[in-house]
Amino acid sequence: MAKIGYLRRDGVEFIACEQSTISYPLHNHVSVFTLGFMLEGAIELTTDQGCKRYQKNDTFLIFPYTPHCLNAKSCYTLLSLCISRDWAAHSELEKMDSALASLLREAVNRPEMEEKIHQAFCGVILMSRMIPPQKETSISGLKTQLESDPEQRCSIDDMAKIASVSKYHLIRVFKHEVGLTPHQFQIQNRIRKAQRLLEGTATMTEAALAAGFCDQSHFIRQFRRLVGLTPKDYRLACNATPPLLVD
Repeated sequence: MAKIGYLRRDGVEFIACEQSTISYPLHNHVSVFTLGFMLEGAIELTTDQGCKRYQKNDTFLIFPYTPHCLNAKSCYTLLSLCISRDWAAHSELEKMDSALASLLREAVNRPEMEEKIHQAFCGVILMSRMIPPQKETSISGLKTQLESDPEQRCSIDDMAKIASVSKYHLIRVFKHEVGLTPHQFQIQNRIRKAQRLLEGTATMTEAALAAGFCDQSHFIRQFRRLVGLTPKDYRLACNATPPLLVD
């Protein structure tokens, strides 16, 4: 039976998918570096660089905003380490190292993995500090708005006005820069907001409404499509008892 658990501290989060068969549709991770460590089974990860198969002992890195989808090729166990780009770029290295060490002790009961994860983490931190700031474009303001306030009702015509371009040009430019259509990006960020609320005290109804969903069945369908779990199961996964992975 699949087991999924989440554990977060400061700017870093572990997600453990144990004996999972969940596939994830096209999406991206906003302002987050994602390190994946394959422990069992196999997946196919498709990005703009093509499709690549990962299996036991393989590691992969997904950059912020990189559109990708994950297809399960067998029952797999995957440990993902998500690192906030801002946290990686601006926090003190000593504090980050301490935060990771503390989280590793809670999340992973596999000593042989800790050094591998730590080395990969240090590599991402150094890389994040070499990446130049993103340039402002015609859709920068819209993208920021859809990230910070995804629940706001915003039609494609409204979005085009914000970006000061035609709606047809907006869809082309947005898809080129973000890898998703404006609507896909908005739905994705609504679900992310709902996830954060469900990690706290919000009920499923409260989370759905606050994230901009008036229809509960639509909310549940979109949540399960993107997260791989129902809102109820996601809340249980966030309350998983450490360690997330055991021998």
